[in-house]
Amino acid sequence: MNFNRRNALRTIIVAGASAMAMMMAQAQESPKKVDSVAALLPKSIQDGGVLRIAVPDVGKPLAYKEGPDLRGMDPQLANAVAGVLGLKPEVSLIPFAAALTGLQANKYDISYGEFYVTAERLKVADFVTNWQDYSSFLVAKAKDYKPTTLKDICGRTVGAMAGSAELETLNKASKSCSGAASTVSAFPSVSNAILALNSGRVDGVLINRGGAQEAIHLDNSLDASGEIGGGPTATAVARTENSDKLLAAIKAAYDHLIESGEYAKILEKNDTAYGAAKTAVIYKEGSTPPKYGF
Repeated sequence: MNFNRRNALRTIIVAGASAMAMMMAQAQESPKKVDSVAALLPKSIQDGGVLRIAVPDVGKPLAYKEGPDLRGMDPQLANAVAGVLGLKPEVSLIPFAAALTGLQANKYDISYGEFYVTAERLKVADFVTNWQDYSSFLVAKAKDYKPTTLKDICGRTVGAMAGSAELETLNKASKSCSGAASTVSAFPSVSNAILALNSGRVDGVLINRGGAQEAIHLDNSLDASGEIGGGPTATAVARTENSDKLLAAIKAAYDHLIESGEYAKILEKNDTAYGAAKTAVIYKEGSTPPKYGF
């Protein structure tokens, strides 16, 4: 064998070993299938081998694009759950307002988005809690407006994400203003809301604490004010003839991730450990929703 051929062979072997090491590292990063949990899945999903997952584009640290990659707590939890279930995650990045309608149209099996479990939402979907959160007002640091309660929106222009519990909360609070009414705006994304805030079109934006925290990291002219509401948030599950089995499987997957420590690692990596859940809880049609401090 000549020198060039030996070098070529060595290069192929090294490249192959590197590729194998990378594949092994990636495999170690994703939780392995847990047969007892995967067995809880509806047969149609087991046979299909795919879990169709919607991830609303709510920004860092929950879900965001970095180049071609989708990053954040939600996609990492989605991949971990799919791994435990032995399924291929088919992830779609969507607007938050399209999540529940997508489940109803059978486009997705589950959706992330830190849903507060409300009676209205329980009319159209089921839920498995997997985290907890509260909301704060995102405001301009240079201005005097620092709302700490919902009463502070009266006479002001405020906003929230379209389809969010925060928007529902603002609309409800606005109706209770005894003096000057408030104007409530809906935005398709966090970035749109921040543009409106920086341009003075709104005085404040009610947003989940994690989103507010990340916005401030990126723009030090912003500040967060108040702790509004709070409580368990959930993964939404499509309501179909397979709902009960899918709910049980998703809950079991979360509980496994919590017990194994993988859940804590994902939250710590995304600076969201403040909202760690101790166990997953199922809410379906007829369930009494959790009590939130809205």
